[in-house]
Amino acid sequence: MRILFYLILFSALSTGVLNAQNKTVKAYLNDRQFLAPGEGNYIEIQLNVVGYTLEYITEENKTYGELEITHIFLKDEEVVSYNKYILESPEVIDSLVEDFYDIRRFLLDPGTYSYELYIRDLHSENEAISVNRTVRIEDYTKGISISEICPAETIRKADPDQPTIFTKTGYDVIPMLTNYYPTELEWLPYYFEVYNTETGYDDSVYVVEQKIVGQNNKVELEKYNRYFRFRASEMQPVAKVIDISLLPTGTYNIEVNVLNRDKQVIASSRFMFDRNNTEEVNNLAYESVTLDPAFEESIPMDSTGYYVASLIPISRAGEVKNIIQLLKKKDNQLNKRYLQAFWKATSPESPFESWMQYKVQVQQVQRLYATNYQVGFETDRGRVYLQYGQPNQISSVPSSPSEYPYEIWQYDKINQFSNKRFVFYNPMNLNNDYRLIHSDMIGEIQNYRWKYMLNKRNTPDKDLDDPFGSGYRDHFGGNSSLYFNSY
Repeated sequence: MRILFYLILFSALSTGVLNAQNKTVKAYLNDRQFLAPGEGNYIEIQLNVVGYTLEYITEENKTYGELEITHIFLKDEEVVSYNKYILESPEVIDSLVEDFYDIRRFLLDPGTYSYELYIRDLHSENEAISVNRTVRIEDYTKGISISEICPAETIRKADPDQPTIFTKTGYDVIPMLTNYYPTELEWLPYYFEVYNTETGYDDSVYVVEQKIVGQNNKVELEKYNRYFRFRASEMQPVAKVIDISLLPTGTYNIEVNVLNRDKQVIASSRFMFDRNNTEEVNNLAYESVTLDPAFEESIPMDSTGYYVASLIPISRAGEVKNIIQLLKKKDNQLNKRYLQAFWKATSPESPFESWMQYKVQVQQVQRLYATNYQVGFETDRGRVYLQYGQPNQISSVPSSPSEYPYEIWQYDKINQFSNKRFVFYNPMNLNNDYRLIHSDMIGEIQNYRWKYMLNKRNTPDKDLDDPFGSGYRDHFGGNSSLYFNSY
């Protein structure tokens, strides 16, 4: 992946950001190229602004920042595309600022261009930051071709009635503006498009091949090979996700290829990424474990499967697969041995004490969050509680004139991450069934339209040009934004 720039690290406490002076804007920028059938080739400029690096003003009880953004494309020193506009940040409440995205698309003929970007904080005395680079626009109109691969934080089906800046041919694609995947990220979602198979292909159905190949040794990791069949069409969007929880540390390429009947590659695209996987999944040698009497007595014989399954929220993806295989055996003694082996590996200094503490937590989430069809640890709130611990703050709104029942959980610290929030809601308004709708914790679901979804119960006026609210407007009884930003 190409990172165009990463501008000026600036360290500041979020509680003091509004008083800081002369901060320099920090932003991540990347680009991806696609084809709009019937219109032409275009480049998508993806910008992620780090909120605390802006200067903010307060007008009419609203605190916000403003950036002047300028995009310029030149060919042979002549300006062929130009866009200058003001980008307003999300509103700041209680000194808590949010990062935000801006995505712009530019139709350009195939060829080589000089691209210039200028970002100026309208409320800072600093000069505009800028980047200048050469870009080459590919021609996807001739023959079968594949767009650039766009790695994503999340991909989900788009609401056709509520498009956002992230919407792309039926999907909302939140771009991942880095090619670095640490241990905490166990999934790699990505998006691409295939063009012109209806005219450049003899068959009505074609195959797209997915591979992961080592960047340096060119070794193909066959267990990641996948094949997807599609009907020939002018344009086919493709959204996929790869489980990289067991992918060893290294540099790799995701390759996607269109194959013909003879399995020859007729179009190809690739994306390079770095994986740092410092934790190895421990395939526990539990079958030969000698049971400690204390462990054995602590696990009722009729609940061994229940307590083994309760480990899933605190297990990595590879361990979850091992647990599922174990549960299929329905062997109470093996279940007990696995529990003991798990806690000896997880907490070698005090395995029994750690197990008993966790057992109390499992029983706690069962009392608080179980529904009539899910045990406590299977629910979203139960899983989050067990995985991250008890939240520091909970804002619970069981009834609202305009919103579904919801809860917002706030954690001061999760591992190396600070001030992380989880939003749960109950769209059925029954059965204690609260579902996770949005979180700013890495690796969790991120839904930038969560306030709109809460408000679907009432549906206020909509503004399809609002990328941050996607239809949401402050209204009587609608306090979710206030609660979310109050931490």
